[in-house]
Amino acid sequence: MKNFKGLLFVIMIVSTITVNAQEFKISDITISSGKTALTSGLDTKVSFSNGKNRVLFIQANADRAILNIGKKIKNFQIVESFGVYKNVLWTGPQITYQKGIIDVMLWNGVGFGKDKELTSPGTKPEFFLSYEGVGITVFKNYRIGGSVLWFRTDPMNWFVSAKRTFSIGEKSKIFTEVTYNHTLDIPMFVIGYSLKFN
Repeated sequence: MKNFKGLLFVIMIVSTITVNAQEFKISDITISSGKTALTSGLDTKVSFSNGKNRVLFIQANADRAILNIGKKIKNFQIVESFGVYKNVLWTGPQITYQKGIIDVMLWNGVGFGKDKELTSPGTKPEFFLSYEGVGITVFKNYRIGGSVLWFRTDPMNWFVSAKRTFSIGEKSKIFTEVTYNHTLDIPMFVIGYSLKFN
């Protein structure tokens, strides 16, 4: 029930911003199932566009909901993330860079929780996450990436991934990805679908 309230909180914020701005329209939706370094289970991402350089997108699954607001500056996309993970609020900057075949992502945040299990929200900021990833895309549809992740008090974990994208017409695509999780010493798999609206 608390997770639902968190998701509802983020959805209400996005709806309010969208209605008030009256500029943003849904630009694309991605739905995936499986696990990567940053996603798990049935995961969704909805992106909005206003025809300018403003950035607005939400991400959600059963455990988290994140509102991302920011701006594109040349090859950079800089956003501030406002999220609910389990029952804890968190926030932090996300910077992505993409030029040619190379993409880079830096994402850091502080959380406000009282316990390790993230069952109770708090007011004192503490380290939440630090993620750094880099990838190379070749032949338009193949991406190879590597990343490191620090999450709360967990030791550093690193990942290596390979992704393949299949286009379905001009506005939709299916993708599959396999990621090696160093800490668990297991491969993780995900499959997803993306649809563009403009």
